Amino acid sequence: MAAAEKGYCVKCKAKRDMGEAKQVTMKNKRLALKGKCTKCGTGMYKILGNKK
Repeated sequence: MAAAEKGYCVKCKAKRDMGEAKQVTMKNKRLALKGKCTKCGTGMYKILGNKK
């Protein structure tokens, strides 16, 4: 992804930039971003919506 995506980190309890973000398709055919918190390294997941 070109721009840094933001997501909620449950460990930091704040919105943080998502590093190494990749777009994935979940089992229910919805799109999501999967990455890591740039501060603590915890895995982050951001659900984007339905696949079109």
